[in-house]
Amino acid sequence: MKKWLFLMLFVLMLAACSENAEPSGPQLPEIPTIEVTTVNGEALVCDYVRPPEGCMGLSIKNTNKPGARMTIRQNGQTLYDSGDYEEDLSGTTIRIRGNTSAWRDKKGYKINLQEPADLMFRGYEKMYRDKEWLLINDERGALNTLIGHKVNELIGMPWVPRFQFVNLVLNGEPQGLYILIESVKRNRRCRVDISKTGYIIEYDPYWWNEDVWFETPATKSNDAKYTFKYPDNKTIQSGSISYIRDYIGAFDEGLLVWNHFSEYIDTLSFASWLLGHDILGNYDAHGSNIYMTKFDDTSTSKLKMGPLWDFDAIMQTPGKWSNSHRLSYFVRMMSNGTDRAFANAYRQRWEEVKDTLFVALRDYLEAFANSEEGEALDRAIAADNRLWNRNFPTLRQSTDEALTWFEERKLWLDAAISETDF
Repeated sequence: MKKWLFLMLFVLMLAACSENAEPSGPQLPEIPTIEVTTVNGEALVCDYVRPPEGCMGLSIKNTNKPGARMTIRQNGQTLYDSGDYEEDLSGTTIRIRGNTSAWRDKKGYKINLQEPADLMFRGYEKMYRDKEWLLINDERGALNTLIGHKVNELIGMPWVPRFQFVNLVLNGEPQGLYILIESVKRNRRCRVDISKTGYIIEYDPYWWNEDVWFETPATKSNDAKYTFKYPDNKTIQSGSISYIRDYIGAFDEGLLVWNHFSEYIDTLSFASWLLGHDILGNYDAHGSNIYMTKFDDTSTSKLKMGPLWDFDAIMQTPGKWSNSHRLSYFVRMMSNGTDRAFANAYRQRWEEVKDTLFVALRDYLEAFANSEEGEALDRAIAADNRLWNRNFPTLRQSTDEALTWFEERKLWLDAAISETDF
């Protein structure tokens, strides 16, 4: 009810402003608005689950997935209309997504279009079309997403999800500022490039809430196990589970027992992923979504890391490594006395990017903060603060704080990397 009253007051304020405004005045840009209306106004619900003893995190299950109509509008123009929901023909489904974040009042959502579309409107006919999209809530502020994905790009990860800031209206009620983003899934044209016999897996602390998971000798005493993004839980075969479990088990054994592991992994992708988190100063570790891919089920493809994902806790480890750096895998790979491939790749990647990455990131953030899109986002942040009774800083304030952080971060990292005997 409060959200509905807020919407009505907001509309009345806009109308009053329109009556008093000069007709010839320029129209202020706005970020797109996504409206999702479920069939018969069905509410989105889920069950909340706590971890079993010895496990970590909070999660959800039994999410409903109603059909819906979705539109995207910006500055008075309709950019996209899914049409009414008709299974496999038009419309979309929507459900609550997330783990701990799903326990909060402002939830994230997963969209499954019935007809593939490019919701980033890149204009390349069918190249970027997909059915699966996410609406996520950046719990630490919108700038974190800008920074995280720019570092994703500058550090050289093979695929960087495209995203767009949007306002969300769900069944007529404003939900505030969200990030519409491509999900991590197999799509050889525009997302994760793996074959039909390939894998996308996650080193996952929420494994206990999945139907299909596996462990290796190295993870038996860890909080996290491995779960599947591709193949999905409904289609994966037992032979596929055995194959990837044995492959990662051999990597574990090489790492832990006979001190030779680099033949199993793409060391550059592993080193770039970790360096990205060290640059970002990510306080999160297991919760930062550790994705790994393998192109196919042959011996010629190696395990790769990426993309970087989930930037709620960046810029929170001043004067020390990111907590990702302390994960047992990376500690062992970095300190392995016989196989130096990972340590050498990490140091070499730093030398390659340190003189350009921070300059490019600074220029990017300054340009965005001074752009029309940045101004529109700033207004959306202010409206979101009022709607959810939050106090996120302005985009300019966040930008200035980030620029200071990364100036200091470069100096610390350069000294730490040069002084550490990896």
